Parts: sequence; C-alpha cells; structure tokens
Amino acid sequence: MMSKLSKREYLTEVKKKYWKAKKKRKSQLLDDFCEFTNYHRKYALELLNQPLPAKWKRYRQRAKYYDQPVVDTLNVIWEALDGICAERVHPQIPIILKKLIECDELEITEEVREKLLRISLGMVKNILRSEKTRSLVRIRGTTRPGTLLKYQIAIRYGPWEDVDPGFFEMDTVSHCGDNPAGEYISSLDLIDIASGWNEQAAIYGKGERATLEQFKVIEADLSFPVLGIDPDNGGEFINWVMYRYIRKKEYNFTRSRPFHKNDNAHIEQKNWTAIRQLIGYARLDKPEQLEILNDLYRNEWRLYQNFFLPIMKLETKTKNLETGKTRKRYDQAKTPYQRILNHPKISQEIKDMLEQTYKGLNPVKLRQQIKVKIGSLKRTLK
Repeated sequence: MMSKLSKREYLTEVKKKYWKAKKKRKSQLLDDFCEFTNYHRKYALELLNQPLPAKWKRYRQRAKYYDQPVVDTLNVIWEALDGICAERVHPQIPIILKKLIECDELEITEEVREKLLRISLGMVKNILRSEKTRSLVRIRGTTRPGTLLKYQIAIRYGPWEDVDPGFFEMDTVSHCGDNPAGEYISSLDLIDIASGWNEQAAIYGKGERATLEQFKVIEADLSFPVLGIDPDNGGEFINWVMYRYIRKKEYNFTRSRPFHKNDNAHIEQKNWTAIRQLIGYARLDKPEQLEILNDLYRNEWRLYQNFFLPIMKLETKTKNLETGKTRKRYDQAKTPYQRILNHPKISQEIKDMLEQTYKGLNPVKLRQQIKVKIGSLKRTLK
C-alpha cells in the first residue's frame, strides 16, 4: 500500500504538468493519477485543481500494537496446533500458551502474554492468513458391501441427538495408491460423537478378523467404555465375527444407509483431517509400514490430536427459504480432552487420570516425533 508521503510527492509532480497541459493531456494525467493512488476521480480532480499547501500536515505512521514478538509467538502456537484454522486456534490460545511455557518451548515477556490473551479472532485470522496446499489426488472408493447380515442391523440416519460418550462412528481408509489390486494396508478410524475423541489403527487388508483385532486394541486404550458403534456397510464391519462380538458386549450396533456418506459425516471428515492429511495417498503394502503406522497411531498421534487439536461442533443449522442459503453456528473450539473433562457422565476418576496424562505431554515434542515417524514411513516408499 502506498504511503502518504509518496502520494504527496507524486501529487506535486503531477500538478506541475497538469496545470501546464492541454485538455487531452490533462485527461491522461488524471487517469494515471487515479490509477496510481486509487483515488476517486472527483476527489483526484479536486486535489489537482487546488493550489499546493504552504505547509503539509505531518503524518506519523502508527506503531503496530501486535508487533513482531506477538506475531512470532502466535506462529509458534499455530505450529504447535498443526496449522489449524484461526477459529480453532483462538479459544485455545490461553491454554496452549500456558502449556508451552511450562514445557520450556516459549519464553515471552508479560507484555506479549497480555496482548495474546486479549487478541481478537479477526486479528488472529489476519496474522495466520495463508493458503494451505492440499493434494488433489483421489482414489476410487474401496468399500465393499457386507453380506445379507446387514438386514439384521438397524439403519441410523439423521443428526445424532445428545448422546453420552461411547457412541462411535467407524470407517476404514485404504492406502492402495492408484491401484486397488492385491493386499494393502488400511487405517481403521473411530470417532466418539459426544467428545470428538478420535482413534486409529492400521490393518493389513480388510479382513474381518484383522478389523476386529484392531478394534479390540482401540477399545482397550480408551479411557471411557464403548456403548455403541455405527459403521458404513463395508464387509469389514458387517460380518458375523464383528456381529457376535458386539452382541456379546451388548453394544448398540447400527449402520448407515448405502451410498449416503453424510450419514457418517463425523468420521468422513476425520478420514481427511486425521489420516489423509497425515499419511497422504501413497500405496502402503509392506510389513514395516504397518509397524510404523501402528506405532504412530497408538502413541504420539492419538495423544497429540485428542489432547491438543481443538474441534468445533455444529450447534444450529438454519436455511433461508428465500435465498436458499444455509447458515451454520458452531460452538467454541475445544479439544476432545476438554470436552471429556466437562462432560457430567464421565467419572472423576477418569478425568483425574486424563489430567495426569495431560501434565506430562509437550505438544511441540509430540509434533516433532510425529514428523520423524512420518519421515521413516516415507523412506520405505523408495
């Protein structure tokens, strides 16, 4: 953007030519002046026709309130939160700032701290505004329908009403690259509807027993009990092995409608943010890749995303019948860990255990370890 001083200098030079020029030349000078300064034509004419003032008013450039130390600190917070959007970063600033200071990842003055605690969402957006590059590579769907058993499993569709923690949507993400032939690794993905708690596990192929085995591993790692599952119609879920296990555990077992991905909107969104953004679209079919993935999923990744990555939940959705536009309102961004702590149905013993786990975590170190393991995974592709 042009400064006041440069505009004045340009105005002075143009005036000298403008007063001496003929009509056609004046029109050209006026066009150039408007294009250079972005002034309205009428205002530009007024400036050019007035005599130069004997003394210009002196402008002093206003100092930035959110100076470079504030910007640098905000960038550290943003990086620690995996570069998520400003709407999710803003409510977490006081919490993650305190955590990074405790972990000796940040050393800031009291002035910077106070500015960050009062910064607005709009200013956070301005500072963090940047384009995120996304891969445009897509693969065709690899879900295969289950057997006739699916007719014994109830269909669930529509929005989830207020459910207790423990009801999970489930799906698998295929790491077959651009060739779905043969055996390859898939990621089992689960998300708790009430809290947004997200878990993953890697399986070789989509066998029913391998899927159940990894589901049991995730089930054992959870801090709260499973109450129900809601997968799609894939054969890895709709089979007698899974059905008998769920019946034995007395969990609620429902499924989505075929070819209606919005019935599982929560897990479909997580398939992108928790798996595709992390792993990508490369073909994974080696034993060492399976080992690296499960090591990552069961350790750093589950801790980082559930304790430090905030999510926003849809509160209301209204449609304007005249314009056809839909307006959505979301709640304040909170991490799954924070939602579990605030939920009245979770016991104090579980909350205390999660708080102890949180105290021992460092988001920056976790993110560094995640990058190291992703680097190891990429090296196996060569």
